[in-house]
Amino acid sequence: GPMLAIYQARYMKYLINRGLIKDEGRKVWAFLGDGEMDEPESLGAIGLAAREKLDNLIFVINCNLQRLDGPVRGNSKIVQELEGRFRGSGWNVIKILWGSMWDDIFARDSEGILANRLEELVDGDEQRIFTSDAKTFREELFNTPKLKAMVSHLSDEELEDLASNLGGHDMVKINASSADAQAMQDRPTVILAR
Repeated sequence: GPMLAIYQARYMKYLINRGLIKDEGRKVWAFLGDGEMDEPESLGAIGLAAREKLDNLIFVINCNLQRLDGPVRGNSKIVQELEGRFRGSGWNVIKILWGSMWDDIFARDSEGILANRLEELVDGDEQRIFTSDAKTFREELFNTPKLKAMVSHLSDEELEDLASNLGGHDMVKINASSADAQAMQDRPTVILAR
């Protein structure tokens, strides 16, 4: 769990700093869920990890908007909430939200209108839209003439593939975020993956 991972990373630093073990660049990885982050022990010691500069600690949080007993607060934005908590505590935050198929669409977004549209959607609406059919996805997400133009070249099948192409399923994005996390020095890293 999160607290045990923090204290394991801290203990490893303790042993290294006293010359009791050799620093071999080992990392403590904790794989967690967004619903799990509501538990008091999940966030209770993240400030300690930053104060102790535990650059040997990496949290990967699966932001799938689900918890064991239902959706994770559908009327908010869990990724932004977690980003704020970790960044505010001094952590390095890496977000992998969109897969490689989105890169071309975001490149067409020179005015930031798609980014704004995605930002204004609460998690519950986003999840409903992204799991619907291509017609609903096209009409409800790309709901202005400029947004529609960004995806006008895509067939319904390609649009459905786009809807399911999230960053946490894209090996290129996962590998890049893992490399960035391992290279971080002087502070812990959290990867928020969709």
